[in-house]
Amino acid sequence: MISESRRAPFLLLAVAAGTLLPMQFAVNSALAGELHSVTLTAGLSYLVGAVALGIVLALLRVRPNWTAAATAPRWVWLGGVVGSAYVVGSVVLTRLLGAALATTFVIAAQVLTALALDHFGALGLPRRRMNRTRTLAVLLVLAALALRLWGLR
Repeated sequence: MISESRRAPFLLLAVAAGTLLPMQFAVNSALAGELHSVTLTAGLSYLVGAVALGIVLALLRVRPNWTAAATAPRWVWLGGVVGSAYVVGSVVLTRLLGAALATTFVIAAQVLTALALDHFGALGLPRRRMNRTRTLAVLLVLAALALRLWGLR
C-alpha cells in the first residue's frame, strides 16, 4: 500500500479512469446501434483495445516474461472473459436504462464486490477487513443508488 503523501496522483488517475466508464458505455452503445450486435460490439471493442495496447507495448519496448505467464494460476486468464461480459452487459444496460442509471448500478456493484474481495483477500488481493468506514461507504453507495432510482421525482 502507498503512503498518504504519495497517494494523490493515483487518486487523480482513478478519477480520470472513472470518467472513462460512462464514455465507454455510450460509445459502445452507439456502436451496437450501428452494428445491431452487442456481441460483435464487445469483440470489436476488445480488438481495437488490443491493437492500441500492442502499439503502446511496442513503443515502450516491453518484453513479456512468458515463463511467468505460463506458470501463473489458471484463474488469472479469466480477466478477458470477465471484461467481455462486462462490455456486453454495459452495452445492454446503457441501451435500456441510459448511461447515468447504468453507470450508477455498475458503480454500486463494483463497490460492493470490491469490498467483499478486499475483506476476504480473494483473487490474490491483500486482506482489508470491513470496518466502520467501509460499512458507511457501502451505505452511502446504496443510498445514492436508491436516490437515483426512486428519489426526487
